Amino acid sequence: MSGIDLEHVLGDMGQPMHDHDTTPPIEANEPNFLTVEQMRCLDAAFAAWVAKAKGKRSVVSRNRTRLVFLLLRYTGAKLGEILAIDDQKDFVLACRKVLLGGGRDTDAKPRREVYLPGELHAELKQLLRDPDYTPHRGGIFHLDQGYVRRVIYDRASEAGIPKHLANPNTLRRSRAVELLQNGVPLTVVQRILGHLTANSTAAFLDLPEEEQKRLEKHFLDRENRRAAGQYNTFFGKIAAIEAGEIQSRLTVRTLGGHDLTAVISTKSLEALGLRLGGLATVRVKGALLALADAAEAGVAPDTHPAENRFRGVVERVTRGADVAEVVAALADGTRISATLGLDALAELRFCQGDGVTVLVSAFSVIVSAG
Repeated sequence: MSGIDLEHVLGDMGQPMHDHDTTPPIEANEPNFLTVEQMRCLDAAFAAWVAKAKGKRSVVSRNRTRLVFLLLRYTGAKLGEILAIDDQKDFVLACRKVLLGGGRDTDAKPRREVYLPGELHAELKQLLRDPDYTPHRGGIFHLDQGYVRRVIYDRASEAGIPKHLANPNTLRRSRAVELLQNGVPLTVVQRILGHLTANSTAAFLDLPEEEQKRLEKHFLDRENRRAAGQYNTFFGKIAAIEAGEIQSRLTVRTLGGHDLTAVISTKSLEALGLRLGGLATVRVKGALLALADAAEAGVAPDTHPAENRFRGVVERVTRGADVAEVVAALADGTRISATLGLDALAELRFCQGDGVTVLVSAFSVIVSAG
């Protein structure tokens, strides 16, 4: 049986059903999403509910419902989409993602991929190996929609969450707001939610005016900090992949037109879901940077064994008690920070405006998707 365990349903039948249609209307400028603290309290209420279950069948039943909640909370999907997940086909756990949407209707939207956070990904991997869930495989999430709504309502009540926010749609909206607050572009949030246009996403959020102003200020502050302080970071598209058994070599063509070579483990390549043509962010470990005079750009590889070489101009030199920081600006505006010993700085004699070559080892970078 892939639905709800009868033992658990019968145990709840004596409780009155809640009338979700009589919730009071939301006042103007009243939040229509859950805060991070409210989400934490709701998560704790679900965990406590599972912990109180008596017997293996009840634990499994309640934990299945809790996982539906967690998927709602972290994917921003509709309840129907979560309940339609086939756990044997729709999880790509090697890449930490779940496939959502689609369907058999001719006008069904294309399926979309949504990435899972680390803790949820780890819990799902463990659960899908647990023999207690084997009888439900393929239908672990195929639960009754009304039952799931009622459980969410009850747990929200225990967490002190207002009645009008105790529903799956609020979880969906809350995830969207959370992503926006963390700097995810509206178009990306649109894709995650499965909306056809960004306007649909904006209309769905329907944020109170005060929250709109707060988010706007948050984005502006974030962009200012990013423009002022983000060093050693390249953004681009993966132009080539040479996959090996243990290590893989990537070529990322940056927005500034540089070809940057990176070597990462093949396990990381698969876990991150990096693919040819996909977007990537490459961060250079500043402590492993080397700077050489621009006139030495043609030196032999054995003298400066670095796969990546970029021309730039010294923008700033800051001397400390023991070390110095040299910031170089590349032609595309990317800023590279290198830490040098004072003896090395004295030998190289870097000054503001000097031409330099930035040398970066392919092993001294961190690659992430997007």
